[in-house]
Amino acid sequence: MSRLPRWPQLATLLVLALALGYLAWLGWGLAPSSAPAAKAGFDGDRALTIAEDLCAMGPRPAGSPQGWKTGAYILQQLQTMGLKTSHVDFTAGSAQLRNIAAMLGDSGPLLVVATHYDTRLVADLDPDPAKRQLPSPGANDGASGVAVLLELARTLDASQLQHRVWLVFLDGEANAGVPDWEGQLGSKYFLDGRHPAGAIYLNMVGAADARFPQAPDANELLQTQLWKLAAKLGHDDIFITEMGPSIADAHAVFLQAGIPTAEIIQPDYPYARTSEDACDKLDAATLKAVGVLLESYIENNDFLTIAPSLKTKPAK
Repeated sequence: MSRLPRWPQLATLLVLALALGYLAWLGWGLAPSSAPAAKAGFDGDRALTIAEDLCAMGPRPAGSPQGWKTGAYILQQLQTMGLKTSHVDFTAGSAQLRNIAAMLGDSGPLLVVATHYDTRLVADLDPDPAKRQLPSPGANDGASGVAVLLELARTLDASQLQHRVWLVFLDGEANAGVPDWEGQLGSKYFLDGRHPAGAIYLNMVGAADARFPQAPDANELLQTQLWKLAAKLGHDDIFITEMGPSIADAHAVFLQAGIPTAEIIQPDYPYARTSEDACDKLDAATLKAVGVLLESYIENNDFLTIAPSLKTKPAK
């Protein structure tokens, strides 16, 4: 019996192979990738937009309607990102204040990165005496730290963390020396019964041409680690090795509570506590330099390498 020619069978197999290849090519383009999307990096322009949103609300003194509006804005932004949040309300005289925190990481030592979001009730250092009873707009002294932390909250990759991080927004910090007010209310209230392994405090971190000196009373190990990383990232022109003055702000409150703390602050900001502390003084590049430093520090778990060496009170 004669055999049938093989070429029809081969042709059929070739058509099937081509069809399967085409379908596989379609599937490659249509099927979702199993790899997670890369986390976006810190964006200085986005941070500047956040600061501008805050400035658009006007002055935001602690306990004022605009102060509460600011707190609601921060909380809404964090919750929209899907972050675990906490807020605690407290009183100062007749004023109602609110501290807010976003919590990342599941275990390990706790690093607190904090700023304040209230603005000063009076611009008492304004060069114009007629303006010294007006509230300060609080662009750098209030909005810049919030802008950095909110953008950091968006970009931090929590899956990389081997320690816990709280991004903390403090209320009631800006009115030290104002009649009938006490300074550093938010930090004192936050630390009541809490002893994180370390803290970084941000204050006035967004001005154009800013320089951030080291603090003489900061924890040397933590501060050195941050400034060395800043130099590695190419920001040693901003994070300078010169020593600045001691500042009586939340940084000092954390240190007095026995918590190893470093501070990023521009102590010579010329518009602090004046009517000229407006958003036109802020710079996206400065905000980005601070944000990228913190993003790199936290995601690379650099804090974990020194946490066992830091002397702190036991957590309650």
